[in-house]
Amino acid sequence: MKNGDVITCEIRSLEKGQLTIKQPNASSTVVLDWKSIAKIQSQQSFVVIDTNTKTFSGTIHQDAVDSVLQVEGPVSAAIPHNLVVSIEETNPNFFRRLRGNVDLGMSFSQSNSQTQVTLQGSLASQTVKHILGATMSTQFTSQLETNNTRETDIKTEYFSQIRQSRWANGAIANFLSSSAQKINLRTSVGGAIAFQGIKTNKTELIFIGGVAYTIEQNSIEETNSRSNSVDTAWAVQYSTFRFDSTDFDTTIWLYPSISQAGRLRMTLNEDVYVKFYKDFYVRGSFYDNYDNQPTVTAPANNLGTSLTVGWSFR
Repeated sequence: MKNGDVITCEIRSLEKGQLTIKQPNASSTVVLDWKSIAKIQSQQSFVVIDTNTKTFSGTIHQDAVDSVLQVEGPVSAAIPHNLVVSIEETNPNFFRRLRGNVDLGMSFSQSNSQTQVTLQGSLASQTVKHILGATMSTQFTSQLETNNTRETDIKTEYFSQIRQSRWANGAIANFLSSSAQKINLRTSVGGAIAFQGIKTNKTELIFIGGVAYTIEQNSIEETNSRSNSVDTAWAVQYSTFRFDSTDFDTTIWLYPSISQAGRLRMTLNEDVYVKFYKDFYVRGSFYDNYDNQPTVTAPANNLGTSLTVGWSFR
């Protein structure tokens, strides 16, 4: 450390300017400010990413004098300390590479006997060239003398980096179920290209464009309608980290249809994470699902909010 302290530990990860470590015989991880570290050395193998999204794999060491992180592997690299964005442990075991979070929220109102349960979570895994990610959100509401409602949204993506550039190609698979909008299940599967616009220790901005095949099963009993369509798929994913404890994540997906002229669908998710103790946090969420040609009797917009408590793991 720059204050002269020396820490012996297992290095877990670096993300959003914070290095997560696990000390011997400790029951939990510790988070260190990346800017306060003067020297680092490990014989573990890591995946290291810089601000240009270039990815390297190997052991790492850094001297306090030159403040340059050396990555020794199949392709060696020297990365200035302030340009290192991410460090992840490499492990042949897929499950050991996973990082993510899970959170739960519940509310109850005695006046109308309304109960609401919200469950959310995410998983991600990264190797030298491949990125796998999934997010899930489900909300269930029950109330006397009215129908129960449910809302489930799952988004998955897999990308492979193209020649150490900011571009990647891969596949997407998104799923939506909404009783309010009369949707039993809407499945969109296709291929896509992603571009990393910004990647720093504080901010990340990703653009995604592709083509998807959509199968939609509606829940109106009279028609039990099912429709298939070919859509373009566009997304913006923005994440920023502030105040040493707060995350702001925004994701927008747009589906202008190719085969159904004039139809446009959109999903918007806005999340704010506030850490309050080690790996535990409070999440405030807002979502909006929009369809300009909804099922008959269904609303064009379905939006909602939730407040949950969760735990992140890496």
